[in-house]
Amino acid sequence: MGACINDHLNRYGGLAVGHEEEQKRYFAEKRLYALQIETTDACQQGCLYCYAGSTSRESYGLTSLEIRSLLDDAAALEIRAIDWLGGDPLVRPDWYALMQYARSLGIINNVWTSGLPLRNREIAARVHEVTEGGFVSVHVDSITPEVYAKLHRGGNAHYIDAIVEGVTNMLALGKPADKMINCITYTAEQGPEDAIRTMRWWFEEKGLRTCLTMFNPAGMGSGWRSFEPELAEVQQVYTERDSINYGGDSISIAAMDTDKYYCGTMATVTFTGDVTPCSVIREGIGNIRVRPFREIIAEHVNTLVHGKLHDVCNLPAPCNTCINNPSCWGCRASAYHYNRDADGLDPKCWLIRVKEQEE
Repeated sequence: MGACINDHLNRYGGLAVGHEEEQKRYFAEKRLYALQIETTDACQQGCLYCYAGSTSRESYGLTSLEIRSLLDDAAALEIRAIDWLGGDPLVRPDWYALMQYARSLGIINNVWTSGLPLRNREIAARVHEVTEGGFVSVHVDSITPEVYAKLHRGGNAHYIDAIVEGVTNMLALGKPADKMINCITYTAEQGPEDAIRTMRWWFEEKGLRTCLTMFNPAGMGSGWRSFEPELAEVQQVYTERDSINYGGDSISIAAMDTDKYYCGTMATVTFTGDVTPCSVIREGIGNIRVRPFREIIAEHVNTLVHGKLHDVCNLPAPCNTCINNPSCWGCRASAYHYNRDADGLDPKCWLIRVKEQEE
């Protein structure tokens, strides 16, 4: 077995466009670069497998005071970006005021929305304003109406056109295509051919790359284990994702949706106040309604950022000798949900099987 690999010139799957070196420094220091805040559990889109359990109306949610306190703590901790999650953060009535407040603290806003609210040009204009320097992600699992309908409660396939219209609004306002993303949660119900068709459509028609998220049996997804894709189709669709997003060389972030610098410098506060390593890992290590956020971070930041894995020599074999490990360390959510070990092997990485067979 070869020596562990610590450096490589290529970097893939990063979301800190224009701030890559700063995020790498935070990674080396095992600090939080980004904080994901779930501001609501309300979302109109109705994804069957929603890991957050979102419904059309809000049942739980952080108060404005709680969120502003989080933003104050984030600024004190020198966190550079807020990733606004839900549900759909843009259905919350005070979303604009909260994002303006984050900007006033010198924090970048990144918005993960269904994309439906962006059809309203006034909302799109405000999102464009508050996400200066940040990115906007929309969510269309399939560009094929029949496939989209079977993946969402209510089967509202007309939502595709509405979200595309919203993206068109953002691009017309001047949002660069490389600061926008379409997010797909990949499931066996969709299949690789349709996922590939959808990724190609967004890139060729709108210039948007894809954040390809692996289906995990969390939240509503825990009842849909038939949605779990097989390794062969994971390889097919994620290899094509690499080709579309990053070019034709052999480097990969495998079955991760982003690179390790993102998930290794990030924590989440769910809409019930739990602090977790990832929005797809729903079990928290503390709750901001019980203990101040800064205290939770002071005690648990190493767990939240998977600190041990920041040294590639500590990655489990065969990942520790993989050529991709300067950017990839496997999806921590998949490792947690499928193997119950957030620092263990990612069972959805086909490269592990290939490596084992070679040895």
